[in-house]
Amino acid sequence: MFSRLANFITTLATPTKHTRDVASAPASCHSYGMDFQSGGYYFQNSLSNDNFSFVGQFSGCNSDVAYNMLVDPQGNQNMCTDTYLTPGDTDMLSTCPLKKDQLVTGNWSVIVISNNGNGVPLAAQRDFMLSVGPQLTSTVTPTVTMTQIYTPIVSSTAIRNVTSTTYLQPLTITVPTATTIPTTTVTPAPVTETKTKAVLTVGVPTYTFSIKQATVIKTANCAYPTRPSKYDPRAAIRPTKGPGLDIIASAGLSFLQGIEDELSLLDRAEDHAPVRRAPDPQPLFVTETDTNKWNTVTATTWGPAITATITSDSTIAETRTPNPITVGYGIRTQDLATVTAPTPTDTVTKYTVATVGGATETLPYTYTVTATTAPNWIAAKCSSAGGTLY
Repeated sequence: MFSRLANFITTLATPTKHTRDVASAPASCHSYGMDFQSGGYYFQNSLSNDNFSFVGQFSGCNSDVAYNMLVDPQGNQNMCTDTYLTPGDTDMLSTCPLKKDQLVTGNWSVIVISNNGNGVPLAAQRDFMLSVGPQLTSTVTPTVTMTQIYTPIVSSTAIRNVTSTTYLQPLTITVPTATTIPTTTVTPAPVTETKTKAVLTVGVPTYTFSIKQATVIKTANCAYPTRPSKYDPRAAIRPTKGPGLDIIASAGLSFLQGIEDELSLLDRAEDHAPVRRAPDPQPLFVTETDTNKWNTVTATTWGPAITATITSDSTIAETRTPNPITVGYGIRTQDLATVTAPTPTDTVTKYTVATVGGATETLPYTYTVTATTAPNWIAAKCSSAGGTLY
């Protein structure tokens, strides 16, 4: 509950009768809160020594000025700079003497008073809640992905046929002729010689990271507020200072219709759901600049396959019968003469894939950090419109 309620009770104790004046009737001159709106909940950075300011717009008003006042949770009233009523639907900035490091958490109000160019006077109020505290900083740690390329090896087998020949004893045929010496050739069983040969050698490299940070300067953008569909309600807090008192006196404005009306207004402000719409961003995100603290992730990708062809020997057994030996009829045949042929040798080569340690490859990685800068004219233009830089 607002502590300023005591002021309202004191006002009610005055035995004067509040009459509905011209300001209570429908008027065409209205004010709208832009950055701080009725029923809103906002964060303010207590570490900032900037002056508190707010932006409003006017619609349907005559050419004149509006007197603005900021009311703190204890009911203290602070005069802020004046704003113009025209041109309509234009952002008007009012700056208050309070700095942000002087603000406190609680319910605050802005009162807008204007004679509206001798038209229907304007007496509007917007109530909102401020959450005041140090701006938090959230550090974002980048993640760098290292890609390792593996080359698959596909095996292909080629079959080579080797023939092993066995010779039988020749037959003897007797024919009328002279003496002969039969001869047979014996071929020893083949001897297999095995040797191993690397069909190819694959070097397996070792990967390391080389992280380079690149900074890109980006000009800040401004997030402009959207004007609410409903204008500020009629003021319920009576100003106690400032040039607006003359307008109140001349127009006979009354600010408190009844204690029930004010209680209802305060309840609406205090029960408002705390949806943060902060003119000061909370938290402020920054990027970790120490690359040693960055996270690394290893990703695997496969390169084109290498085909390794390995030859395998298949032995085929073959039996041969020598031509028959012819001897003369009636003539003695001498003993069979045996001749040993050279021993055949079959060579079988087995192929393997050899791997050796490759060179250390350094993978360069450039991480881009975007730094936002706001020239003075951009910051001033954004602030005057009640916007937030990003």
